Amino acid sequence: MGQKTALGTLLKSIGNSGQGKVVPGWGAVPVMAFIGALLLVFLVIMLQIYNQSLLLQGFSVDWNGV
Repeated sequence: MGQKTALGTLLKSIGNSGQGKVVPGWGAVPVMAFIGALLLVFLVIMLQIYNQSLLLQGFSVDWNGV
């Protein structure tokens, strides 16, 4: 068995304190859904810029500038 240290004991106590516990209700689902929706909108905008269905002035999408 390994050595017990004060740091290991501290980390074990804070790391496993919530293991197996489930908070009733929705929890963080609304926050994660909002973040997921923002990510989806961002990706759709990037796809539209790449496909040139959303045109920006002074911004061209080609491989010549790479």
